[in-house]
Amino acid sequence: MTVTTTKEIASSPEHVRQVFLDFGKMPEWTQGFIRSITPVVPKDPIEKGDKLNVTLQGASFSPVVLENSPQEFKWRGSIPGLFYGDHSFRFEPGPTPGTTTLTHSEEFSGPLTFLMKIIPQGTKQKEGFEGFNDDLKRRVESGS
Repeated sequence: MTVTTTKEIASSPEHVRQVFLDFGKMPEWTQGFIRSITPVVPKDPIEKGDKLNVTLQGASFSPVVLENSPQEFKWRGSIPGLFYGDHSFRFEPGPTPGTTTLTHSEEFSGPLTFLMKIIPQGTKQKEGFEGFNDDLKRRVESGS
């Protein structure tokens, strides 16, 4: 099962990514689905294999970073052997010069994946992603 959303943002991919990765300021501009993201061990840059503390609306967990490149930030949360969620944010040039297409997605796998279709958290995933995307767009485009 995969949940995918996109949002066009009137700023360069580099700037959108920079605002996104400023995790300390995230609570200033979003209080929706994703509440906060912080590295377990603060460092710059965050690298593959680093652990994060992520607080969502109604849940907290500690995923592992799979990628932190100019094009993508991706982590994996899991219940080993039973459930995996690869959560990604892609920052790609948009259709108009100087814009970004943000692709925010999560791919679920493992024997318990079916639960994402029946529990409230799972059915609201796309709505939560879209709200986060809107918050990021507002923050970037406001110049804050």
